[in-house]
Amino acid sequence: MVIISSILDDESILIRINCRTNLFYNQDIDEIYNAFRVLLIDSGYYLNSPLNIYLTRDKAFTNDGKYSLDDVTIDDLLETNVNDKKQKNDDYRRIYPWQIISGKILRYTTGDESCYTPVIEKCNTNKKGQDLSLQLDLLIVVKRSTTIADVRRQLEGQLTQQLDILENSTNNEIQNKINKTFRHYYIKSINQIFTFLDGDNDKVRNELQMKYPQLSINQPFVSIDFGDGQLLSLMSSGRLFDVHKNLSSKVKGGQQTLIDGHYAYYHYMQDNFDDNMWGCAYRSLQTICSWFILQGYTTKSVPTHTQIQQILVDIEDKPKKFLNSRQWIGSMEVSFVLQNYLNVECKIIRVERGADMMEHVREIINHFNKEGTPIMIGGGVLAHTILGVDFNESTGDSMLLVLDPHYTGVDDIKIIQDKGWVGWKPWSFWSQEAFYNLCCPLRPKIVS
Repeated sequence: MVIISSILDDESILIRINCRTNLFYNQDIDEIYNAFRVLLIDSGYYLNSPLNIYLTRDKAFTNDGKYSLDDVTIDDLLETNVNDKKQKNDDYRRIYPWQIISGKILRYTTGDESCYTPVIEKCNTNKKGQDLSLQLDLLIVVKRSTTIADVRRQLEGQLTQQLDILENSTNNEIQNKINKTFRHYYIKSINQIFTFLDGDNDKVRNELQMKYPQLSINQPFVSIDFGDGQLLSLMSSGRLFDVHKNLSSKVKGGQQTLIDGHYAYYHYMQDNFDDNMWGCAYRSLQTICSWFILQGYTTKSVPTHTQIQQILVDIEDKPKKFLNSRQWIGSMEVSFVLQNYLNVECKIIRVERGADMMEHVREIINHFNKEGTPIMIGGGVLAHTILGVDFNESTGDSMLLVLDPHYTGVDDIKIIQDKGWVGWKPWSFWSQEAFYNLCCPLRPKIVS
């Protein structure tokens, strides 16, 4: 069974409630579930910053008073100041415009005036029975105009649905001792969030493809897995994303072909780590890894320089003394790491001289059309990341969109764009006599 959210828009607010609890039973599990369902649905909710409110059955409690659930909307309780200026680089620090508010279920709530008082209960029993761990993870999509009463109703509705799903799977769970969790997948092409029980991936995929035949059978559905801390960690890391946005075309009458999806900009001196003058290929590799994370192909984190070096030592491409060194890596090493760390195959385009690179323009265009992944280019003493091509078929004029990892400054989009750390470069940008390898990662062919 799949729970499908409403369609998201720029003003959507996502409210997520985690609840881990135990169900002790020593008789008919169905009867126990029914009683447990009533208990949980009757519970209260606490929503964290920026709301900071408690929801009981009939009231919403905030720091400045209590309200009827029907009297206020989310917008009434959000602390916003119309005079606040938009923070610098905001458009490049967030991939999606939604606001995510987390919270928890309050298993017990007392009277109106003392709703903030915690209740502790100790239950002693000598009865024989079984203890079943239940993990609920509610995620609803609302608007600023949604009343708190409707928030409560939607949370109750999804809580009921998740308990129904868990009850249907309880027999297998008890037999196999498996504690399943719910997963939330945002599917960009549908612009909705799908919630289902972990372990039913193939079944869910088949169900969704029957309902939405436009979904690709060989690409992952997910743009965001809200159950995965690595992806959310990257998205909330404060890094700049998609720094090429809003750059104007440089080729008269040209056709732009760009990467497909989001990436984070990695460059020298980030994370309080000094890799100036030697870590450009490492940073380009990190940018590529961020693309695979943000497109939903992996739940692994972006590897550090040490992790990259360890991988190359483990596969015996480098000697042990390479670990913790400041030695450069090139396109081939980048492909080895992608293959062994993310199970991503790469195509290598070899260019004997920089002066001949333009001969590969259609091959590069085809890569972006078919694969859509960033390209790492290495040669001489420098490494860069190619994000796109601007090409005029009639005149043959063309330029490449280049992301430069050699930047050592603060993450300020104006400096990065104005100073050309990302921008359209002519083919003469590369040394005309140097040898280059272009590492072109291939999009995994996912079937299930």
